[in-house]
Amino acid sequence: MKTRTLKKLKPIRIIGTIALASAIVLAGVLGFNIYKDTEAFDADKLLSSGASVMYDSNGEVMYTYGSDENGTRENITYDDLPQVLVDAVIAAEDSRFFEHNGFDLPRIAKAAISNLATGGRQGGSTITQQLIKKTYFPNAEKTYTRKLSEVFLAIQADKQLSKEEILTLYLNKIYFGRSTRSIGIAAACKYYFNKDVSELTLPEAALLAGSLNSPYNYDPYYCLDKATNRRNTILNLMVVHGYITQEECDQAKQVKIENTLCTSSSTSNNSTLAAYVDLVTEEVKERTGLDPKEVQMNIYTYCDKDTQELATAIANGDKYDYSDEDMRMGGAIQSSQDGRIVAIIGGRNYSYGLLNFATAKQQPGSSVKPFLDYGLAFENLDWCTGQTIVDEPYSKGNFKPKNWDRKFHGTVSVTSALENSWNIPAIKTYEEVTKKIGKSGVVSAMESLGIDMSKQKDPANLSYAIGGWTTGISPLEMASTYATISNNGLYTESHTINYIEIVQTGRVYNVDEDIQDEAKQSDYSKASAFMVREVMLDYTKNGSGNYAYLSGIDNVGAKTGTSNWASSKGNGMGGKSRDLWMTAYTPDYVCSVWMGFDKTGIDKGKTTSRYKAYPGKVVQMLLKHLQKNDSNKIYPEQPSTVIKDGNEYYKKGTSHSHHASETTEEATEEQTTENTDDTTSQDTGNQGTTDQGNTDQSSQNQGTSDQGNSEQGTTDQGTTNQGTTNQGTTNQGNTDQGTGSQGNQDSSTTPDTSQNTNQ
Repeated sequence: MKTRTLKKLKPIRIIGTIALASAIVLAGVLGFNIYKDTEAFDADKLLSSGASVMYDSNGEVMYTYGSDENGTRENITYDDLPQVLVDAVIAAEDSRFFEHNGFDLPRIAKAAISNLATGGRQGGSTITQQLIKKTYFPNAEKTYTRKLSEVFLAIQADKQLSKEEILTLYLNKIYFGRSTRSIGIAAACKYYFNKDVSELTLPEAALLAGSLNSPYNYDPYYCLDKATNRRNTILNLMVVHGYITQEECDQAKQVKIENTLCTSSSTSNNSTLAAYVDLVTEEVKERTGLDPKEVQMNIYTYCDKDTQELATAIANGDKYDYSDEDMRMGGAIQSSQDGRIVAIIGGRNYSYGLLNFATAKQQPGSSVKPFLDYGLAFENLDWCTGQTIVDEPYSKGNFKPKNWDRKFHGTVSVTSALENSWNIPAIKTYEEVTKKIGKSGVVSAMESLGIDMSKQKDPANLSYAIGGWTTGISPLEMASTYATISNNGLYTESHTINYIEIVQTGRVYNVDEDIQDEAKQSDYSKASAFMVREVMLDYTKNGSGNYAYLSGIDNVGAKTGTSNWASSKGNGMGGKSRDLWMTAYTPDYVCSVWMGFDKTGIDKGKTTSRYKAYPGKVVQMLLKHLQKNDSNKIYPEQPSTVIKDGNEYYKKGTSHSHHASETTEEATEEQTTENTDDTTSQDTGNQGTTDQGNTDQSSQNQGTSDQGNSEQGTTDQGTTNQGTTNQGTTNQGNTDQGTGSQGNQDSSTTPDTSQNTNQ
């Protein structure tokens, strides 16, 4: 029996041995191929490169990455390093650094076992490997191939360089925080403590060493508690490895980090340009796959320095008194015809790395009506600008929208409906559009204007017609949209960069040239876009309220937008205004400005009702400043496919019929009757409700002369202000400008609780 079992096992053992041998051979072959394909080690490449430089539209330096106030980056030598810093870094990052050959097998094995046991992703890289990764693979994905190449190069580095040289190169290149001013140990010491490396104390050295594990999460300017806990962990490790005594550890822990830091994290480089710099940095990464903080490059932008500084001054209250420090704002100014972004508003008192409100999505309110409702009707239903719609009581299930003035106006034209920003005609128009082109048609049209629709839910929902979007629109997207509309439907991607030069390789990325070559007609024909533009130009020229602020600006078209907190919220905020917009365009520029409150609005009972004139005044200041520059630009000419009949336009070859639907008896009877259905108005929000503080409810001229506002109220918004939050959760991740929370305030997207917006 035993003999038979052994005989049975023998073939299995043979097969197993062959399989193991094959695996070893295969691993060897793969390893050799990876080694063969790995770039040859070059010690000179490890030297910290010069800083990347950003230039404005005039070719003048506007920002230098990782530099001091003089725009230079300092590299230190090993002799400059205090022993306390060396000990702290070794204890924190690589306790066997002075013993291994660049690759620490026990450390790797320990990390692998820990990851298998916990499902975590603990790293096992040595300091040498980290230096190699930062130099040779700064943006590469984490793969076994890359890891093996990293090991091969680390071993070569250890053979050719001393440990002291490797550690010095590492400390000159690594990040110590979120800011570009914390790249390299010399810059980090200035950034945090305003002192030289040689002057570091034990608690300061432990803080810096602790940040290396996760510079973003342990930056004390943004995460003081986390940074403190991490510093204390490093102090404990220094005790474990015999670098300090327990008494020294305990004394160092008593030092409060906040008492050692500089008073400001943004004392160098021009912080008035910070929002634009951050936007450029992200665009560079997207277009090149390279990080300008890691790879030396020259970046030539379209930043109009004067306009950017004015925008920042306005946002910070230097040029305008907002009366409320909790109000958030974001904005974008770009060329109307070529997509070049000249300035942005990242937020109030914006500093490098914060949440950039120029790119954060907000509920758009009625800002979408011209292009989403009527523009798509011109395009897909062949409507003319004189097309009529019946403004009458309307409901779909629990969705019972109202107009801002609580009236119905019977048969109205597209021009009149848009000029007065009435909700019912917009919704009925959108309903007809979606019947014709469906959800996919809406998504395609919006994306063709430069709006990201990837996270928008159910665009066929009728609340979208009046701005009740799931995730909203950013000021940059809004500016891009109206630039396309004003340019007869020709879409040119919005961008900040002219071209980029990579210093080491000499490669040039001709960003603007490529974008201009790729400009294309959106889903809006020249005719449809032209008709939207002309309607807006006409009512803006003759308008009052917020539009009156633009009276001194030539050839301007504009649209306001407002949205409300959902009336279903049991926090006393229901139905009160939350978001305010003004977007205006000329033949030269488009300027879009958003203002509002995020979660802090709920906490403090704040609304935007008192501040409805603000966006219009800000847009006026920016466009008047830009209008000072001489310009010969004009709007693209009227397409040959458009015919003008009196004051109205229609597309050649279409029926010049004005009627979308017959006026009903109910609408005729109620066209001048106030809607007093308070229960339904609670679900929709009104552009003229008394809680908005409006006094002239009967006037069809928006009832806002006492507020200087064309937008009297809005709608109920159960969807969220996706991005409005914490001005501390950034595109780089951080948070400083607020205490709100990123994400939905009310994520409901059903018609009964959401998105009834306004004017």
